[in-house]
Amino acid sequence: MKKGPLDHPRARAVGGTWGRLVPLAVLAAAVVAPAGGAWAASGPAPATGGTLANVPVPAAMAQACAATSGPVCQDAVVGAIDRARAREGVRPMVLPTGFDHLSAVAQLLVLADLERTDRGLPGFPGLSSALDHAAAVAASRAADPVGPPGTTWGANMAVGYPTALQADYAWMYDDGPGSPNLACSAAHPAGCWGHRRNILGDYGPDPSMGAAVRVNGPAGTGYVTMTQLFVGQPAGPLALRLPSLRRG
Repeated sequence: MKKGPLDHPRARAVGGTWGRLVPLAVLAAAVVAPAGGAWAASGPAPATGGTLANVPVPAAMAQACAATSGPVCQDAVVGAIDRARAREGVRPMVLPTGFDHLSAVAQLLVLADLERTDRGLPGFPGLSSALDHAAAVAASRAADPVGPPGTTWGANMAVGYPTALQADYAWMYDDGPGSPNLACSAAHPAGCWGHRRNILGDYGPDPSMGAAVRVNGPAGTGYVTMTQLFVGQPAGPLALRLPSLRRG
């Protein structure tokens, strides 16, 4: 049975610029179930079979990214990701050559693929033109994207994270109890790890993805919104093919 997006409060950033926004929140992840069964997603249990613990943003990462989103911040985020992955028995993340020269939207695709393929899950061939459009419409409204009717889909949104790497860290490793995930609380534990489940979800043999990055609000005082949309259907025409993942 199809389920609609979860209701959640909307977060807003006030002040700042594209590269210097303070992360506010990763908002509730929207999920839809395929007809006749529960939503099929790989859960948050790590490869080692233990209990996944939330890993808040380390002080070193926060300090490195406080004033810039450049190489120093990127290295700090990747280091934090690697330490969080080590707790799960997952190998370190190796960014492809030229990652820092990709658009933020392309980086969202690459990171989703790395999170999946490094865990033995199928990646995405690229970004679907149709799903990119749906993700962009949602990002412009600071809302969760919505997947096509009759499909299995998952959608993520983050507000106030200036880089794709920082959003990925929040979605994948800082999404449990005590995290900025507004859908996760002691009263609503089912919302914990929802973004992670969406990224690592089972979307069948032909998964497709869309993504968008928007700056909403007045020029110079806007807030960054990033969205991802994962769907269990062939991608169709691609707006972007997956860049080479040659490890750099």
